[in-house]
Amino acid sequence: MKYLLFDNPYRDYGASFDIVLVGSRKRGFGAYSEKDAELLQQIHNGAGIKEISLPQYETLKKKLTKPAVSSKSLRMVQQDPSKDPHAVYAEKEDTEVPSKTAKELVNIESSEIESPM
Repeated sequence: MKYLLFDNPYRDYGASFDIVLVGSRKRGFGAYSEKDAELLQQIHNGAGIKEISLPQYETLKKKLTKPAVSSKSLRMVQQDPSKDPHAVYAEKEDTEVPSKTAKELVNIESSEIESPM
């Protein structure tokens, strides 16, 4: 099995191939039998056809199945509209509620009122 990369995907090479964006140019690539690959290179004198390795072919195949970079969706994060998104807020610490009542905590022996009104 030979793997070929075609420089101009719009040219008729006499074989079917997949089209993918490589860098800033569209290229065609495909997997062919030894006999077909040699025949394609002989017909076109190797012009515009390069042999690539299996890892390169698999990378192009993966790239073909992925969506375009511009079509990736942004990750949305739910935010509280009442808070500044750039501020750092400290987490509220849980304090234990005293088990005694208010009368038990406060002891007033005497009080003086200077002028009630």
